[in-house]
Amino acid sequence: MNCQEIADLMDGYLDGELDALTSQKIEQHLRDCPKCEQAYEVETAMAHAISQAAPYYKAPLELRERIQVSLREAIGAPTSRGAAGAGLLPVRRPEAVRRSVFFDMPWNWLALAAAIVLAAIIASNLLPRLRQPASDQFLATQLIASHVRSLMAAHLTDVASSDQHTVKPWLDTKLDFAPPVVDLSSEGFPLIGGRLDYLDNRPVAGLVYGRRKHFINLFVWPAASDEEKAPKTITREGYQLLHWADSDFNYWAVSDVNVNDLQTFKQQFEARTPHH
Repeated sequence: MNCQEIADLMDGYLDGELDALTSQKIEQHLRDCPKCEQAYEVETAMAHAISQAAPYYKAPLELRERIQVSLREAIGAPTSRGAAGAGLLPVRRPEAVRRSVFFDMPWNWLALAAAIVLAAIIASNLLPRLRQPASDQFLATQLIASHVRSLMAAHLTDVASSDQHTVKPWLDTKLDFAPPVVDLSSEGFPLIGGRLDYLDNRPVAGLVYGRRKHFINLFVWPAASDEEKAPKTITREGYQLLHWADSDFNYWAVSDVNVNDLQTFKQQFEARTPHH
C-alpha cells in the first residue's frame, strides 16, 4: 500500500470497518512510514478530543413518541391514540413500515424540506461552539506529543547551539518565515538549540531552552489576522502549556516546569524580542 491508499482508508480503519487483511496491511505500512504514522496519531487524537469536548444530551422518551406521531401524520398514516394504545403507536414489523413509507403513502416533501432546513440551522449554530474547544484540545495534544517525542527520541534539536546567531539563520533557511530567537542565559533560561516541527497543519520552529534540569519547547509560527492575543494557560498530563501571540507570531511554550517559571520565561522572551 502507498501513502495515498492509506489516507483513503484511514477513516474506515479508525472506525473498525475494514477486513482483517486490509487492516494488517495498513498496520504494516504505519510501522514502516513515519509520515503516515504521525497522521494516524493526529487522527486518533482528534477523534479523542472531539469525543471529550462534544456535549451529550439524552432526549426524553416523550420526544421520541411525538416524532413518531408527527411522521405518521405527515404521510397520512393512522396514529392509533385510543385507550388501548395509551398514546403509543402500534407495533409493526420494520419491513411493513418501510413498505408503507416508501410504496403505499405519499411523503409531504414540504415538511421534509423544512425538517432538513431546521437541522441545518441547528448545526450551523452548534458546530462553531464545539469547534473551538475541540480545536484547542487537539492542538494541546499535538504540542504535548511533540514535546515528549523530542525527549524520548533523542531528537531535541536539529541544530544544537547556545548562539542565537547560529540557530536563527539555520531556521530561516528551512522555513517560509523568520522566527525570533534570543538567548536568555542571563535570565536562567539558556538557549539549547532549535529544530523543525509540524503543528497545526504547517511546519513550525521549535526553540529549545533549559531551566535547571528541565527543557522548555517554544513552538513559533506566523499569527493569523484573527489570532487571539490574550495569554492562555493549559495544564494537562503534568505539563504546562502557555500560549501568547503578537502582531507577527503565535507562541506556545510547553514544559514540565511550574507555571511561575513558564510565566517568567514568557516575560523575559517578550522583553528581548521586538514583536510585542
